Amino acid sequence: MLNISEIVEISLDIFSKKQIKFLPKSDKIFAMFDRTQLIRIMTNLLKNAFQAIPDYREPEIKVVIDEDKDNVKISISDNGYGISKNDMKKIFEPSFTTKTSGMGLGLSMIKSILNAYSGNITFTTKSNVGTTFNIKFPKK
Repeated sequence: MLNISEIVEISLDIFSKKQIKFLPKSDKIFAMFDRTQLIRIMTNLLKNAFQAIPDYREPEIKVVIDEDKDNVKISISDNGYGISKNDMKKIFEPSFTTKTSGMGLGLSMIKSILNAYSGNITFTTKSNVGTTFNIKFPKK
C-alpha cells in the first residue's frame, strides 16, 4: 500500500512550491499503486500545467487529492491557455503535442499507466482560463 498524499507531495519537490497549492483531503490516502509510476504521472501533468501558462501570467497550479470508499481522485488545475476544440479529441493520442519540443508521449503514457490500474484520466478546459486534469483509480 502506498500513501498517495505523501508521494504526490514528494513529486511537487522539483517545482516552485509557491506556485502550487497542494490540497490533500487527508495526509493519509492509501492505494495499491507503483510509486515510480505515480511520480511519473504527477511530474508529467505538472510540467504540462506550467507549460500551458502564458509567460505574462503568474502560474497558479492547484493539486487536490480526494478519496471515496473505493477510489483515489487527483486533480491538477492550471490557469493557462486551455485546450483548443481541435486538440481535445487528440490529446491522449501517442505523438500528439502542441509544443515545439518533446515527443507528445506524456498524456498517452499516463492514460496507459492508469488503464493498467483500472483507472482513467479526463479533463475540463476553458479557453484562456485553464485546464483541470482529473485522474481516478481504485484503491485496490
